[in-house]
Amino acid sequence: MKIGKHTAFMLEFVGEFVSGEMSRQFFDLDYSGYCIEHFPFMERESTKLARKFADTIDAAYELGSEQNLSDKAFRKRMKDALRDFNDPYLYDF
Repeated sequence: MKIGKHTAFMLEFVGEFVSGEMSRQFFDLDYSGYCIEHFPFMERESTKLARKFADTIDAAYELGSEQNLSDKAFRKRMKDALRDFNDPYLYDF
């Protein structure tokens, strides 16, 4: 399935965080704003991929934020969510 530019932007942004290129502070500052800005376009690009993003990456972000995880644990949770998003067997398209 082709990934649109808004979905690719969000995946790259999350990828920069999980790879250690960005601090949690900067990630937290930008994540919600980027979701507000890009998610409606992600839904237009592919409703299924947008839903998968919400169910994996966004759910992990929300849960990790609520649990007040350490930076290391939060980064791992987001890395696992990104891996789940990229798992072709997680959702049957």
